[in-house]
This record gives sequence, structure tokens and C-alpha cells, in this order.
Amino acid sequence: MAGGEHDKILDLALAALTKAPVDGGEIYYQDTHETSASVVDQRIESVEAKQERGLGLRVFRGGRVGFSFTPDATAQGIAKALERAVAILPHVDPEPELKVPVAEPTTFNLKNEDPHLSAVSVDQKVDMARRIESCALRFSSRVKRVRDSRYSDVWGGCWVANTEGLRAGYTMSRAFGSIELVAIDKEESQTGYSAGFALGIDDLEPDAIGIEAASRAINKLGGESVTTRRTEVVLDPEVVAGVFGTLASAFYADNVIKRKSLFQGLLGQSVARANLTLIDDGRIPGALNTGPVDGEGTPTRRTTLIDQGILNSYLHDDYTARKMKAQRTGSAQRGGYLASPHIGTNTLLLRSTGINRKTLLGMVAKGIYVSEVMGLHTIDPISGDFSLGAVGWEMENGSMLRPVQKMGISGNVRDLLNALAAVADDLRFFASGNSGSTVLLEGISISGS
Repeated sequence: MAGGEHDKILDLALAALTKAPVDGGEIYYQDTHETSASVVDQRIESVEAKQERGLGLRVFRGGRVGFSFTPDATAQGIAKALERAVAILPHVDPEPELKVPVAEPTTFNLKNEDPHLSAVSVDQKVDMARRIESCALRFSSRVKRVRDSRYSDVWGGCWVANTEGLRAGYTMSRAFGSIELVAIDKEESQTGYSAGFALGIDDLEPDAIGIEAASRAINKLGGESVTTRRTEVVLDPEVVAGVFGTLASAFYADNVIKRKSLFQGLLGQSVARANLTLIDDGRIPGALNTGPVDGEGTPTRRTTLIDQGILNSYLHDDYTARKMKAQRTGSAQRGGYLASPHIGTNTLLLRSTGINRKTLLGMVAKGIYVSEVMGLHTIDPISGDFSLGAVGWEMENGSMLRPVQKMGISGNVRDLLNALAAVADDLRFFASGNSGSTVLLEGISISGS
């Protein structure tokens, strides 16, 4: 985008808002480019490219909010979208706390883009997908088939402005690599998947992505069943990322208001073991969702949700912060200009209890290492109940003895949070946007044969 073009578009929309029959309004402008290249057996399966460019408009009047969007950033296109948004207002129930968000000053000094990514050729992108596949296939002869080896990227910017004087935004870039494959030994086959990301293509690690996917598939081969018992359980960082990423909606303030959270009414109370501290941070170097502001232009920040076992905060957008008389947490997320903002996480992480992974594993005399889980959607953010399938390893004296599968882990999130004995310092950021560390749980029921 030409320098300053987004400011001209924001000015055009703001001028239209000042003439509309509303109390105020907000413009979210997006201009991003995405590409992807997929290969199988080194042959190109697909190459895709798209640009998302347009505005999302919110108008406020008497506690009501109307939303519309348009890909047409001309004065005529903005006027039509504004007319549609205003027309919605009489059909919306009023909420006194629904107002135009006020501006809040901020500075942001983290590197958030690779300026060269937009110039990377299609051939280079295809080559990266091929390199990921080659690394996986070379790792072991038991890797027999690649379902998809892919490179993708996104770059561009997002800006927000409103009639209260707020104007903020940022440019960003992310490059992704992923692979899904199948390992076969005798009559048994197992799948493996891995993904990685970086600010630019040059910082991707195709060998690490390919090798991890191959290792995950191979390590599941020959898995045996386990006996039903209560034991120590170690969760792989990716499992932790998945579990807490799914549980995240229980911290959304709008769910709390609607009584759709197991943490409703528990602020200031113990909800976990005293060594558990859970944080959401929008400004961690190297994380996927790092950025200066959220989808309403509120500065991102570090929010401690659980502080040494005590529920300390929920995640708020501007509306819920007003409603609950709390501080905004920079948690209004956007899926793009086509959608109005909604509460979401930036980067959830567990604070380390001051131990490294090797020492944590050495604490396990006998137990189970869970490397992968199925059924994360069964985690109920209202009741806290869950039932997961799992695969992993039998452990003894800190070592992996044999692969195991067909395990079941069920219970309640409250019990899980109170079973956390240690968190390693091996925090890892995943391409899903979640993060995780190796975690030790005590007294977990495992169901098997």
C-alpha cells in the first residue's frame, strides 16, 4: 500500500461518520495479502494468492451498535456501508455501556514484520514447501507418504480510527510452513503433523518442521495399551497449548456476563494450585499474535488471569470493561474487516515454576508422557468437564520406555488446575497462535485396558 493511503481512507470514513445520525463511530481498515503453495512428492498441488482489502464500520447511538462492511474504500462505498450500519440500529437492543472506545496512548518497539516478505517469488515459496517435504522423507524410510507439505504467508496492515480521536494501527508479516505425513511399519500406519512460523521466509526452519512431523508419526508406531490407573502425567508443550487454548473462552468477560464460564463469580478466589500463574500477553517477542493494539485500537498488554492460583482477571474489550467496571485488557480480536470485534486471547502462557524440562522429566519415577490428545472440543468452558483421547509414552525414572496409545483422560478442569506440580522453562510458540511448556501433573486418572 502506498504510504499514507490508509490515512486518507480513514479520514474519508471519519468525515462521513460526522455527518451521520449517530453518536459516533469507528472504522477498521484492513489491507493484507496472503499466498500459499502446496506440494506432494515434490509436485505442485496448488498455488493460491488473495488480497483482503476493505473497511468494517461500527456506528453507536443510544447504547445501540450497528455494523457493516465494504470492500469499496471510495466515498460512495463508505456511504453505502454507513447507511446499512445505521439502518440496523433500531433493531438492536440497547446496552448503556456500548460506546465509542476512547483513545489510550501507547508505544510499541517490537519487530513485527519482515519488509522483504512481499517480494518473495512464487518459486521460492514452492521451494520452501519442497524442502520441508524432503527433510521429512530423508529422516526415516518409514515415512512413506506425505499428504500435504505447505508454505503460506501473510503481510500487510490493519488500522482503526474513531470519532473519539483514536487512531492506531500496524503493519505485520508472518511466514508459515507445515506438513502432514504418514509413517508405516509392517501393517501399522500413523500420522504426524508439524508447523512452524517466522516473520519472514528466511527465518523458517524447514528441517525442524519436517523432522518433527516425521518423529511424531514414527513415535506412535508400535504403541501398546496402558493399564487403568492414577499416575503422574507429563504434558507435551503442544498438548498444553491445545488444552489452555480451548479453555481460554472461560476467561472471556462476555461469557462471564452471560454465565457461560466456569470462572463466573470467582474473582479473587482460589481456582488452581498455588504454583500456577496463567498470563495472556499481546507483546511477547516471537509470538504469532504479537501487536501494538487490538481490534478496537486499545493497546495490547500483559494480563495475569490466574496469579499463584487466584483468579485475578478476565479478558475484556471496551464494552465488558465498562459493564464490569474493570480495565480493558486489549483483547478485542478481529477475524478481518468482515467481522465486528470479539474477545479473544493474544498469547496465553503458563509461568515457569523455575525448572527446566530435563529436571522436570527426572521427577517422574513412573508415569505417562502425553504427546498428543484428541477431542479438545469436549472441554466444556461452562462445567469444566472434559474427556480426551491420548497417545504418548510410558515413563520410568525420567526416561521414555515404550509408546502407548488408546488412553483416555477425563475429569474436570478444576481438578486439572489443582494437579499442576511443575511448569518447565521451555516455552514454545505454535503456529496455531497458542503457546505451551512442558507440564507435570500429579494424581491424574488414566483409562486404558
